[in-house]
Amino acid sequence: MGSRHSAPAAYLAAPIAAIALMTLTAPVWAADFTPQEQALIAAAKKEGAVTVLNPQFSDNTGRRLGEGFVKRYNLGPDFKFNNLRKGTGATVAQTRQEIQAGKHTVDILIVSAPGFFDAAAKRGDFLKLDSGYWKYHEENARAAGQYFDYPYVVVPFAYTFQPVWNSSCPGMEHFTANSYADVLKPELKGKTIASDLTKSFTYDNTALALKEHGMNLNDLWKKLKATDPLVEFRTEPKMQMVISCQRPLDMWNLTGRIYQNVLQKPDLLKIIKWSTYKEGQVMLGNQAAVIKGAPHPNAAKLFMEYMLSKEGADIMVVGEMMYTFLKDYTPPPEAQRYVFDMKKTKMIGLKDWVGAQKEFKALRQEWQAVFQ
Repeated sequence: MGSRHSAPAAYLAAPIAAIALMTLTAPVWAADFTPQEQALIAAAKKEGAVTVLNPQFSDNTGRRLGEGFVKRYNLGPDFKFNNLRKGTGATVAQTRQEIQAGKHTVDILIVSAPGFFDAAAKRGDFLKLDSGYWKYHEENARAAGQYFDYPYVVVPFAYTFQPVWNSSCPGMEHFTANSYADVLKPELKGKTIASDLTKSFTYDNTALALKEHGMNLNDLWKKLKATDPLVEFRTEPKMQMVISCQRPLDMWNLTGRIYQNVLQKPDLLKIIKWSTYKEGQVMLGNQAAVIKGAPHPNAAKLFMEYMLSKEGADIMVVGEMMYTFLKDYTPPPEAQRYVFDMKKTKMIGLKDWVGAQKEFKALRQEWQAVFQ
């Protein structure tokens, strides 16, 4: 079987200079189709569609992925690419229900949920992949302490939650955030957002990683509660709260959401600010697998290859400002403002991403005791 991987100790405690996600050395990926791609194209075209369930891809990113996928493999104008987006917990719940019922509407699940993927892979719920590109990702994914279980589960991209604020809102003109202490100050009362842990595995894993590295979560929740926050779990509505000054500070959002709004209103770049936490950024690798019994298995396997190719990586990185583990990869120029230098940023992770899921229930009860 593949490599079920947990974070090495060196990754957990310090910046990972060795990760080299954005190195400038010569690329190694094939310019033409791999044999694996060639073997799937005709069958994918015949199947005529693929549905990808995920919490991450915006409508624009989903559109660009679909268009790029169809064009790269000449799948034809009638091929249907479906980007089905739900919250992290909802994506897993739907997939679990479909697996249990043996009735599948989804071909691919992509979400940061190592515990679910590990259990499902052990049960035989995923199709075996034969990837021509995964070998160019595995080294950096391992160095970053990510969970994967090839040939059943890969990790095509990762993201991390950062503090985001609107400097044009009253009282925020001189605000800056470089630590968790900065986003919990009493003077921020009425200006904050609390991310809903009960609806998101990625919020759960972020909190657990912080706890594992010494943060007192109960103290964190109580101080955040004292700022009278609004509770929300989707990053898009939280970003709109920041932009409108309804709640000008969100301690956990994504720079990709900033970019997507700047595309619509370029002047936002002058007022929307973001930074990293000195306590460490939790890298949240998103796992991906093709579900056994999927209605379009060949198209699904081919789309997995597309995500792992440089062309697919460029669309995901630019569209969502995420991080790829593709060896010798340099992000496109439009992304470089929004992604931090991983060689200079402290990274923290979990010793056991799979086992962490067992802690979710107690963690959520702790959170609910404060906020609900």
